[in-house]
Amino acid sequence: MENNDLFDFELNEAEGFWSITGYYGKGEKVVFPAAYEGKPVKKIEDGFSPYYKRIKRVTIPEGYTSIGRRAFLRCTGLREIKLPESLTSIGESAFFDCMGLTEIKFPESLASVEWNVFGGCTGLTNVKIPESLTSIGNYVFEGCTELAEISVDENNPVFRSVDGVMFDKAMTTLLCFPEGRKGVYSVPEGIISIKSGAFDNCNLTGISFPQSLLFIEIHWDNCKQLADITVNEHHPNYCSIDGVLFDKECRTLLKYPRNKDKTDYAVPDGIMSIANFAFYGCKRLVNIVFPESLEIIRDYAFWNCEGLKDITLPMSLQYVGEGAFKDCPNLETVTLSKKTRIVYEAFEGFKGRLIYRD
Repeated sequence: MENNDLFDFELNEAEGFWSITGYYGKGEKVVFPAAYEGKPVKKIEDGFSPYYKRIKRVTIPEGYTSIGRRAFLRCTGLREIKLPESLTSIGESAFFDCMGLTEIKFPESLASVEWNVFGGCTGLTNVKIPESLTSIGNYVFEGCTELAEISVDENNPVFRSVDGVMFDKAMTTLLCFPEGRKGVYSVPEGIISIKSGAFDNCNLTGISFPQSLLFIEIHWDNCKQLADITVNEHHPNYCSIDGVLFDKECRTLLKYPRNKDKTDYAVPDGIMSIANFAFYGCKRLVNIVFPESLEIIRDYAFWNCEGLKDITLPMSLQYVGEGAFKDCPNLETVTLSKKTRIVYEAFEGFKGRLIYRD
């Protein structure tokens, strides 16, 4: 490894080419070297990370084939980057927290991008996936809060986009929903799975699921604006009542939307259990009525429900799980049966009164 003062880059010699391992320049515009001492430069190594807020524009010339992991991590001043048509891969978190990037053009040669490559790029508004890009890692656009549209080249053999949302080519899996998209969205009929993290941090107020989606597995806790969940009435596994998600038999309340515009809610008669995190973060909820059919409140079901004041748990209730009413600072009284089993720390942070009844 040697320091190249001419280009302000640190280079590492490999078999027949050079790779970039560091940068010491102070300019706002950075042009990477195409060659050095008669050999081409082909790679930007893992952890190149200049950390320079002053860098605003970057040009990578033809001949480079890869950008390593965390290469431009937290280059918050970066506004523009020109990628070469020779580029085939971009490593994990390569542009993580590059908040100044508003757009990026993928070269037609690009075949893969790894995990969280553009995480936290809050300036990105739209992305176009080229025909060549056939491998995309998880959470690639996590934290891209202004991203409103993902488009895919119609000749891409693996991916496609419909109405700005990214799917697999066969239209059976929803892969990525742009975080900047607002309003209400209906998942298309025919979709049978949703990729993990696809709706993380979404800003939707309402979402509707088709009959074809057999299992609804979403990180609901990150959907802070969600006020309404609906399910196709013929769905074999789920149902929705007044925008709240239940199992098909209406025995388990699965998810109450965090931003539902109600202060009072009555859990329907017949419900026997309330699922983990079912009411997590529902800060508007003040009063809740439980049915006598209720037997189980699972872990963290009402965690961080700041508005709750007084609750009466039914005599039928057998079990209250860990952290079920954790961090409910305004909760003053909880009335419950002496026979109800309360797991340790079910009421963590609770400073009010537990009132037992026979």
